[in-house]
Amino acid sequence: MQEINYRVPDELIARNHKSMILSLQSSRFTQYGRVIEHLDVQPLIERARTTTPIPQEGNLYVPSVGDLEAFPVARELASYYGNRPIQIGFCNGRNMSMNGMEYHKSPEIVIAVTDCVLFLCPFASLNEFDTVKTTDAELFYLPKGSVALLDDKVLHLAPCMVDRKGFQTIIVLPKETNEPLDAEETKQRDASQDREDRLLFKKNKWMIAHPERMQLVSQHVHVGLVGDNRVVNPL
Repeated sequence: MQEINYRVPDELIARNHKSMILSLQSSRFTQYGRVIEHLDVQPLIERARTTTPIPQEGNLYVPSVGDLEAFPVARELASYYGNRPIQIGFCNGRNMSMNGMEYHKSPEIVIAVTDCVLFLCPFASLNEFDTVKTTDAELFYLPKGSVALLDDKVLHLAPCMVDRKGFQTIIVLPKETNEPLDAEETKQRDASQDREDRLLFKKNKWMIAHPERMQLVSQHVHVGLVGDNRVVNPL
């Protein structure tokens, strides 16, 4: 297996001196999840590196890719979900800002195909299923080859790029996560008196948006991320 250097690059720290960028090996990460180091994901990474595109702008998320799910390591990844059906897809892009926060009621595994950084926030920061302060989020560096297991309900969104060429990540979640709600599920959500239900955007996906992120606001994602839309300055 490839040896991974978890140390945050000095140049990245210098370019983002207003935001502390933490290592996955920091004790701060233990409140969000843990690092998986014993899995041989390199063949999976190499396939994703050569077959999953980085868009010219924005992000591209594909929940399920059969080619990636066919790798033998998928069986080991499923063990982190109680051997329930999983999906292996990718999130690639040129993102540089928070834009919003989402959570799942399940773990999420993020495999860094390239270096990237990720804003994470504890579920306790979600105030009455309404607002989250952007200053509550912490920023973590995911070096290429690293595998981060995020606990259920950890607030996060798409990674941000470290290199201006963009980022590539593999995303592992339970089957059907992030798929659109059907008509009956949407009707049930809209009729619910539970404040959390208004955040349900897709299957197993509860979400809030920053008011500046019109792409999410236009899709009627609940606007609740309060404060500056924090930005990462890539190398």
